[in-house]
Amino acid sequence: MKKFFRIIIPIILITVFAVLHIVDKVNWKATDYLSFGMMFLTYFYVIFTWEMLQRIETQNYLEKRPYIIADFHKERQVLKIYIKNIGKTPAKNVKVELQPDVITFDNKSLNQTLFEKPIQFFPPGKKVETAINSRNEFFKNKENRIYQIKIYYEDVASNKVFRELIDIDLDHLENENDIITKTTHDLVKSIDKLTEVIKKK
Repeated sequence: MKKFFRIIIPIILITVFAVLHIVDKVNWKATDYLSFGMMFLTYFYVIFTWEMLQRIETQNYLEKRPYIIADFHKERQVLKIYIKNIGKTPAKNVKVELQPDVITFDNKSLNQTLFEKPIQFFPPGKKVETAINSRNEFFKNKENRIYQIKIYYEDVASNKVFRELIDIDLDHLENENDIITKTTHDLVKSIDKLTEVIKKK
């Protein structure tokens, strides 16, 4: 519609100018031609300025809007999935759907547990993560490693609805190798075991 009006108005002006010039009912002077030309230039200048402002406004919004992403990743031989808001503003009513569904190590469906209900408020930087299964167990009977993650959410400020579709192939996660490193949790467990041994003696 905007393109239609952008084109139709100059056509109407040109048509009027041509008709008046052909009929010769108007005594055209050099200043009249100059004014008509200036009117055209002014019209296109206004259109150009308006479109530039629209692009700037859109770009500013895209930089500030919420962006909800989701992905699988592997941590210490455990396959996990997370969703995160990497945008600069909060989102609301965040709904996630996996196709096909993912069954976790405790035989529960992610679509019917973690992602069953929308997350009402999702601020910037927030991350929701859960373990799925060990890498070996997950890939043991999996022939299809391609998943689609559907994410629906709204911008808190504008109520604009967004829909993200993310297609992920998990083949690379099956073949990744880890270097097992000790963490603080491992150190605490080792100290606890050593303490128990000392107490028994």
